[in-house]
Order: sequence, then structure tokens, then C-alpha cells
Amino acid sequence: MGRARKLKQQRKEEEARKERERKREVRMRILAVAGVLAAVGITVGLVILANNLKDREKEPKITSRLVLETTKGEIVIGLYGDEAPLTVQHVTGLAKEGFYDGLRWYRVEEFVVQTGSHYQSLRAEYGEAEPDQAALEEAITRDSEVAKVTDEIGLSNLRGMVGMAKPSDPETQLPEPDSATTDFYILKQDSTFLDAYFTVFGKVIKGMEVVDSLETTDSLLSARVE
Repeated sequence: MGRARKLKQQRKEEEARKERERKREVRMRILAVAGVLAAVGITVGLVILANNLKDREKEPKITSRLVLETTKGEIVIGLYGDEAPLTVQHVTGLAKEGFYDGLRWYRVEEFVVQTGSHYQSLRAEYGEAEPDQAALEEAITRDSEVAKVTDEIGLSNLRGMVGMAKPSDPETQLPEPDSATTDFYILKQDSTFLDAYFTVFGKVIKGMEVVDSLETTDSLLSARVE
């Protein structure tokens, strides 16, 4: 083999060696990046898992259930007797007395449905017409006879949560403290702007599709405690 040919062969072999080294280096870099990405993915996954477990730990304990039979179907509410004991006792007491039976879901909006008032229920039933005076006075009396319950504010107003409604102060237009009596609401959307003012005492654990379908023509046929 001539010298020129030999040098050419050596250069070719050297270039092939360098190409192999370059490819090996690229593979090593790819493996290193993949390792970093895998480590990040595992870390993120562990963080998410830890947060989920933490959220589960924070989930309030359901101490009893309130079953609402409506004209659209059944709604089951898990009650937080440890988080809002006064409110749960107040509402379940009214339910056992049959106070809520037959009332209209008089307030139905994009984010919430509400019931619990005989007066408002009667107004919803009559629509634009004027209710019978005797029936109106009876409804007002039934509502006014119920005592107020002390606020137990703490849980957040998220979709499916159930809370006590309250009247607003005429001057400030803010909900009056410790003024809840009979009305309760079920949220169809997260509404954390309510957190500072209203007591959440339960959560829908079955029947949110029923809640979403309610209209002002629908009624709460009965409420029983389990």
C-alpha cells in the first residue's frame, strides 16, 4: 500500500472513530437529559400524591346524612357534625320536624340553588300573582318562629358544598353575623368569595346531577336524617 493511500486510510479510520465518539457522547447526553426528566417527573408525581393525601386528610368527616327527595330526584348530603355541630343540629332538627317538606327551590342561579323559607317558597309558587293573605301571614310566622344559629365559618364554598344562607345588613349590604335561620344553599360552582360570611355544614355526596337540573318550579318534597 502506498504512503498516500495509507494516510488516506488512517484519516478515514480517524474520522470514523471521531464519529463513533460523537454519537456516543450524544447518546450519553440524551440519557442524562432523560434521567433528569424522569427524576423531575417522579418528584412532581410524589408532590402531587402527597398533596392529594394531605387533602384527603383535611376532608371533613361525615357524621350523618340528610336525604332530600325532590321533584327531580334524590340528593344525599353528607353532614359535617364535627366542623359545624350547631348548624348540623339546627338543620337536622328542622328536617325531623318536617319544616322543609314541600318547599320550592325558590332561588336557582348559575352558581347556586336555595330553599328553606316558607315565605319565599310561597312567593315562588304564586309567581307574579299576589299570595293569599292568610297563607302569606302563616308562611312568615313559620319562618320567624325559628331561632337563629351561631356562625361556624371555616370550610370553603366549593361546588357541591351546602351552607346556611343569611340576610344582608341594609346599610353595609354584607351578610349579618349569626343571622342564619332556615334557608340553605347548594353550590353548583366554586364560590370562595362566600367563605368569609357563610357556614358550610355539608356536601352533596350523591345527586349533583339533580342539583344541576333544579328549577324554581321544583320542590323539596321531604328531608330525612340518616
